[in-house]
Amino acid sequence: MIILAEFEFDLGSNSRIIYESLLPELEEEYQRTRSALRLDNDTLFLNVEASDIISMRAALNGWLRLIKISCEMSSL
Repeated sequence: MIILAEFEFDLGSNSRIIYESLLPELEEEYQRTRSALRLDNDTLFLNVEASDIISMRAALNGWLRLIKISCEMSSL
């Protein structure tokens, strides 16, 4: 069974900076999850696929924390 999650974040004028700061995280390979980021105008799209709920929770905790920190840092 594959579990899917998709999120949209309206990031305003800092969207490009935040997107580019997150791209290196996609270089990591994980056995039980796959993630994708896409930027469309000022909206960041995050897609996560996981093979089980535990992996999904871990992946989402990591991504949401990284996005929050990137947003906070870009506003300084």
